[in-house]
Parts: sequence; C-alpha cells; structure tokens
Amino acid sequence: MNNEIRMKDLFVIGFALFAMFFGAGNLIFPPYLGLISGSQWWIGFLGFTITDAGLGLLAIIALSKYDGNLNVLASRVNKAFAIIISTAIILCIGPFLATPRTAATTYEIAIMPIFGESVNRYLFSVFFFIIACLLSIRPSKVVDIVGKFLTPSLIICMAVLIVNGILNPIGEIANTTMIDNILEKGIADGYQTMDAIAGCMFALVVINAVKTRKYSSQTLEIKATIYSGIIAAICLAFIYGGLVYLGAQTSSLGIYDINTDNTQLLVDITNIVLGGVGVYILAIITALACLTTAIGLISAAGNFFNELSKGKVSYEIVVIICSIVSCAISMLGVSQIIKISAPILETLYPCAMTIVLIGLFNDKIKDDLVFKIPSIISLVFGLLYVLKGNGLLGGLNDILAKLPLAVFGLGWVVPTLIGLVIAIVISNFRKPQEA
Repeated sequence: MNNEIRMKDLFVIGFALFAMFFGAGNLIFPPYLGLISGSQWWIGFLGFTITDAGLGLLAIIALSKYDGNLNVLASRVNKAFAIIISTAIILCIGPFLATPRTAATTYEIAIMPIFGESVNRYLFSVFFFIIACLLSIRPSKVVDIVGKFLTPSLIICMAVLIVNGILNPIGEIANTTMIDNILEKGIADGYQTMDAIAGCMFALVVINAVKTRKYSSQTLEIKATIYSGIIAAICLAFIYGGLVYLGAQTSSLGIYDINTDNTQLLVDITNIVLGGVGVYILAIITALACLTTAIGLISAAGNFFNELSKGKVSYEIVVIICSIVSCAISMLGVSQIIKISAPILETLYPCAMTIVLIGLFNDKIKDDLVFKIPSIISLVFGLLYVLKGNGLLGGLNDILAKLPLAVFGLGWVVPTLIGLVIAIVISNFRKPQEA
C-alpha cells in the first residue's frame, strides 16, 4: 500500500484526463474565438476556460468522494431518476453522439486533406474503432496508455504549433473586435462544449485508475483524483490560451471575418505557421485528440454499465458493444444522430450540472429536498430552452430569452437558484432527513 501520493501517478492520470477532454471541438473553437476577439483575446480565453475546464474540474471534484459515480450522487433526488438521467447522459455523450463523431472528424480533418477519397470512409471507421476498442479493452491500462504514450505525443505536436506561432507571428492582433461582449461569447462557447458533463463520465475512469495505484486510504485516493483533475485543467488552459492567441493573430489580416469557418481557420493557421508539414502535424493532432477522447468515452461507458449492473455485464462486453454501435452510427451519418441526441443532452445538461454543483456541499446537506427541487427545476428549464431553440413555445420564447444569463445559454440558472433557496427555507422548517 502507498502512504504518499506519487507525482508520477498524478501526471500520468492528469495527462490522460486532459487528452480525454481535449477532442476536436476543443481544438476548433479557440482559434475562431481569438479571431473575433482581437486584442481582447485573453478575455474570451478566460470565459471559455472557466466554463470548459473549470466546470469539468468541478465535476471531477464533486464526484471524487463517490467513486466517480453520478448515480450515487443523483440518487439523493430519486434512485430511478438517477439511473435514467445517468444512462441517458452516457448514451448520448458516448455511442449515440460524441464517440461516433470522433471517427467522422478524424476522417474529415486528418485523412481527407492528405489522401482525399482514396481512403474509404467506412473502412476507416472500422479501423478507427478497432484501435479504440483494443486500447480501451483493459480498464486498468486505459489511463496508462493514454497518459504515458498518446498524451505526450499530442502535447508535443500542440507545442510545435503554438510555440512556432508565438515565435513567428501570423500577423498583428487587431485593436478592434468583430463582436461585442467577448466574455459572454467565451463563456457561451465553453459551456456549449459540454465538457462538464463529460467530466461526470470521466470521473469514473480516473478514480478507477487511482484505485489501481493502491493508496492506503480513501482520503489519499480523493486527493490524487482532485490533483490529477487540476493538472488536466491547467494543461487545457495552456493549450486554449495558445490557440486563442494564434487565432487573434489572424484578426488583422483582412481575409477572415465573423463568417469564417472554424475548421478552415484552424487548417489555414496550421499551414501558415508550419508550412507544408502543417497538414501532417494537424492530422496527427486531430487523430490523437479524437482517439484519446474516443478511448475515454468508451472506457467511461464500460465502467458505468459494469457498475450499474453490479458486475453482471462485463466491462469488456460493454466496450465491444459501444465500439460496434459507434462505428455503425459514424457510417450512417452523425448529423442525423445529432438531431436526436443533442436535444436530449441539452435537456439533461442543466440538471446534471445542478446535481454536481450542489454535490460539492453534499456532506453539509441533510435534507434530500435541497437536491430534488433545484434538480427538477433545472431539468424543466433545460427542456424549455431546447423547445425554444426549435421555435415550439410561441410567446414563451421571448420570456425565456429575457431571463438573466440567457445570453450565455444559462437561462436556467436563476430559476434553479430560486428553487434552491426555496428548498433550503422549507428544509429549515421541517425535521431534516438522515443524510
């Protein structure tokens, strides 16, 4: 048994967590944010990092005391409710949405620019998920494989791009911005990555990896998990800062505007900074970012359903099924799946975040009502905003648009806070439940 936390463990696990979070979306969004922010790029960077890496870290911290299992924490609302919401989240962010998209994105950004259509999309998807499955099949090895081998390669490639861009600037940073309210844009973009909800799933992978280090107490395990999360958040912040800064360097060139395609901007930046080799460096970065995210999501699903079934469904079987389903969906056209899965995820996201944030104070909350009322309100408002986005609420659309923080995509926050206050007041006037 280990009586002290080893720095080597923290960096291996922290690097692995960083790579699981850092997918294609995290690579594409920051440069565009820098482009439209100009000299205020650092404000956009702060907003993006707070709601992306910051909320992801809070999810890891909140779940560290509960073996990374959202089910355990959400059961304070209702056990059946906890199972339903956790299962829906893991399916949407896993085999039904995010995981298939990793293969499709790798093909479009890493394969097509180099090989064109000479590489068959369907055969590539099969190859991609065979690799992801093989690297995920051993739960005790997932974090070591990602943290020791894949992440360092990813970080080196990112460093080559960012350092070259700093030493040889693309252009001067414009003194003006293309939009108003840069902070709002950064916050909204970071929130929309939904990395906080990914943190709810990755927490299980991280904590299981910590357990394999055989620390002598749960306190050490919790500390190691939190410290690893902090390392991952710091790595994300450095990479985001570099990418936003590179994007800001394109703001005065006069060839890009607010309608510039995010992916094309990233491709152009890479080619300008690195020349002819840029397309290959970008291909490696994209492939590693997407592969590590796929491994994290597949492993998270394996751990989740293994624990949910209390070991009756093996981790390995779930990993194989998730890989097959993800592969099939990536072939059928991810855009159609997004139309179904994304609204479900957007509905559940406020509720999951509410449970996580209240869960930070779980030990001090004796009455389950303090979990129930805010969680239900956030779920209802999550659904209302999805319906609003599809124009299905008529006159309610304007009311929802005027709620505080709605411009950030956080219109559900104030109603949820009011519900929390009401729940606390009610709980103080009745006999507290046993925690």
